[in-house]
Order: sequence, then C-alpha cells, then structure tokens
Amino acid sequence: MDLDEYISRLKSSSATPGGGSASAISSIFAASLNSMAALLSTGKPKLSAYENDFKQISEESDNIIEKLKILSNEDEKSFQGIMDALHMDKADKNRRTAIDMAIQNSIGVSWDIARISIHNMENALYLCEHGNRNLITDSITAAYMAYATVHTSLNNIKINLKFQKSVDFKAEELLKLKFFMEAVEFVMEKVKKIESSVIP
Repeated sequence: MDLDEYISRLKSSSATPGGGSASAISSIFAASLNSMAALLSTGKPKLSAYENDFKQISEESDNIIEKLKILSNEDEKSFQGIMDALHMDKADKNRRTAIDMAIQNSIGVSWDIARISIHNMENALYLCEHGNRNLITDSITAAYMAYATVHTSLNNIKINLKFQKSVDFKAEELLKLKFFMEAVEFVMEKVKKIESSVIP
C-alpha cells in the first residue's frame, strides 16, 4: 500500500475510500506502535518475566497489520456493493434482497475491523502496564488510535442497521453491539487511568 497514493484517493471527491477504510489504516498504525513498543521492551532484565508476551505481541501485530490492509480494501468493496444494490432497477424483485445482503456484508467487514482493533487496544494496554516505561506514551497513542477505529466500525454498523429490513438480524446485531461496546470501554478506561497517572 502506497501511503501517498492512498491519501490522494482519500482526499478526492470519490466516496471511496471512506471512514471505514481510513479507520482500518489508523489501527494499522496502532499495531505498528505496539510492535515497536514490544520489540523495545524485549531484552530488558527487569522485564524478563514478560519477554514471551512481548514477542507474541510483536508477532501478532505483524499479522494484524496484514489483515487490516485486506480489510481496508474490503471496506471499500462492501460500500460499493451497497451502492450497486441501491442502483438496481426499483422494479427488480431481487433489489431488496440484494440491498440487505450488501448491508450485511458491509456490517461483517466492520465487525472484523472492530474485533481486530479491540485486540490492538488490549495489546496496547498490556504494554502500558508491563512494557518499557520510556515508550508508554506510544502505547497510549496506540490504544487511542485503535479505539477510534473501533468506534468508527461500530458507528458504521449502527448506521447500516438503520437500512436493514430483517428485524431478527437487526435485533441480534444490536445486542452484540451492546456487549462489545462495554468491553471496549472497559479496556479504554484502564488505559485512561494509566494515562492520568503518568501524564500531568
């Protein structure tokens, strides 16, 4: 992914890439910061008890980055899928089903981005708690960047649910959102407590 090319596309008059795709990129940066903090926490005698965890976070971050690159593109495609369905002939009896399926696909992509990004938050929190103290602001930054991605993804899910006709699907998704948002805020509150303790 060429960053300059992506920025040029993002700031253009085209609707894609949009917020969902851009938020996935934010979480890529979060994972990159987690990897850096983990790598610079290894080999420290005082942190030796967490050595294996740091190595695992670094490896996980590499995988997260690759997955989010794919999901950033998938978000663009899923939005285009909704647009294609909406532009179907209104007399086409398959149009409503096509719209619902496209929306559900888009929601699925948003969930994938959100779930990966909360794991990014958890890794950042772990590094805040146990990692190299010289890098704690980097770990806090990673947590906030991943947090923004999660919220963007959840907002995209909620806005898409407004146009979803399946009552059962909508009810199930809203319940999942409730519990997921509670988990996200639980992690972020821990980060904020650490932040307030180390930053005047």
